[in-house]
Amino acid sequence: MDNEHLRQAYVTMRLIRQFEETVVTLVNRNEIPGVAHEYIGQEAVATGVCAALGPDDVLTSTHRGHGHLIARGADLNRMFAELMARESGLNRGRGGSMHLADVSLGIYGANGIVAAGAPFAAGAAWVPGPSGPRVAVAFFGDGALNQGVLLETFNLAAA
Repeated sequence: MDNEHLRQAYVTMRLIRQFEETVVTLVNRNEIPGVAHEYIGQEAVATGVCAALGPDDVLTSTHRGHGHLIARGADLNRMFAELMARESGLNRGRGGSMHLADVSLGIYGANGIVAAGAPFAAGAAWVPGPSGPRVAVAFFGDGALNQGVLLETFNLAAA
């Protein structure tokens, strides 16, 4: 990685951290309805993975998905609006923290069900992008490793 890529990676990680710290503040003030699961401490994962994706590539996320969307380039104002249940949000204020999506950026959505994004990503990988084959990333945590849906998706992908 050259210096410019390293600088941009650092900027992205800082942006994710600042977004998440602001989310914590807003949750504590009861300005964000419902629950928000932060991505603090995991910024480098989203930054590195999303930096390697091309414009036609897609991803699915988890209940801790804010960092994935930010690293992919989602609009921060629309993300905050979504978290605050406003019509101007990414999903018109209906999805909240655990169901963020921006299909225009290849973000097929966060999901509050453990490992549920994996089969969506596998299906998306089979459909060529506008420029040909594409990569589909399924973010998931360690709790997903014993979920049938994830293991079944691995088997399907391997077949």
